[in-house]
Amino acid sequence: MGFFQKLKRKRAEQVEQRRADAIAKAMARGATPEEARKAGERAARGNTNAAITGAINS
Repeated sequence: MGFFQKLKRKRAEQVEQRRADAIAKAMARGATPEEARKAGERAARGNTNAAITGAINS
């Protein structure tokens, strides 16, 4: 596997992890399934503080 393929795979894994974390956090706060899904999508796009913090810490 080439360098860029590994980088792309790692990036995709990080996006999925942020999405899952955001959904779990939203559900814990009592969000509806639709609200949780939207929170996950925002996190996957990087539009949350958690996503920004995750990018800095990785």
